[in-house]
Amino acid sequence: MSGKISFFILGVLLLLCSNCSKTPSPRVVVMDFIEAVNKADTASIEKFLDLDRFTHQKLKELPDTQRVKVFSKVKQQLRENFLGNGATRLKWQNKMIVVNKEEIDGGQALVEVTFVDQKTGMTEYTKAKLYKKEGRWWIYYIKD
Repeated sequence: MSGKISFFILGVLLLLCSNCSKTPSPRVVVMDFIEAVNKADTASIEKFLDLDRFTHQKLKELPDTQRVKVFSKVKQQLRENFLGNGATRLKWQNKMIVVNKEEIDGGQALVEVTFVDQKTGMTEYTKAKLYKKEGRWWIYYIKD
């Protein structure tokens, strides 16, 4: 009898531990990323954002030959936009940002994000795009 109880307790503990090791949901990743941008926390920004894929997403409408020529410059500009006095960071500081529901489809996710300008009340709506790699969610697009 004690063997069955021990096995049951072990099973419960394993279940609890597996919940402890779960990675944050896409919605939490987006919230943490926005907080990192607000703090200009470079290390955290890089932990959540796939800057190469983000740059490719921004340049996807350009022909391949043009994309190769401007990739590194655009990548650097996008990175700078999220830091210090970067355009995106400053723009986001004047907004109330609401991270809404997430939609997960296998290794892809969309997270609704609403930006409300606190001075004018103007509202912008977008969906952050994420993908899962090696058990972690990575942002590869968010309106900047």
